[in-house]
Amino acid sequence: MKLRYRNRTHIAGNIWSFIFEPDAPLSWVAGQFVRIEVPHAPADAEGTKRFFTITSAPHEGHLQISTRLTGTSFKRALEALRPGAAINLIDTPAGDFVWQPSPRPLVFVAQGIGITPFVSLLRDRRHRGLPLSARLYHSNLAAGIPFGDELQALAAQTELDLTYLTEPVTPDYLIANIPELQHSTVYVSGPGSLIKLLAPPVNLPAARLKQDFFPNYGHGEY
Repeated sequence: MKLRYRNRTHIAGNIWSFIFEPDAPLSWVAGQFVRIEVPHAPADAEGTKRFFTITSAPHEGHLQISTRLTGTSFKRALEALRPGAAINLIDTPAGDFVWQPSPRPLVFVAQGIGITPFVSLLRDRRHRGLPLSARLYHSNLAAGIPFGDELQALAAQTELDLTYLTEPVTPDYLIANIPELQHSTVYVSGPGSLIKLLAPPVNLPAARLKQDFFPNYGHGEY
């Protein structure tokens, strides 16, 4: 399938959102990801294809991806796109980082650009008139808060509990601030260090930890 580039929007710092229109109907569940190809030459060692979590919610129709613009050949090619340019959708949307009914409290943890699946989830829930009852911890190590205004507006208008941090969210921090953590379902989008939630002293069952990794992103790039 082809995706037609429409425009881009500055989000924060070196983070930009890119909007694409699919050339055929495309369905997905909020929180899922896609793999796209931006053909270009010469391509560096990371190649012409990337995985991206979809920032837009399904009802929006278009495909929105958000990323930090770095010096890779892929990012330069993405930045150089002009309206109407076609790129390739390699894989249809997939992934299980989606909002699932749970009798337990929900805890969302994101670092930097790792906020994108949560933006999609929250937009979708708001559009469908569904509860947004969750604690969201968003850590930002770089200047600028991606989607900060949108998230703050949601928190002001709904039951979403939003906390911003300027240091990485650690298991110790969550233990100290969420008494019910061991009885919660925890979604993590960011560096893999939070996988320690599965180990003592938290011992969170694997079935109650959902984690979204961004390929080719190091800890400092979130």
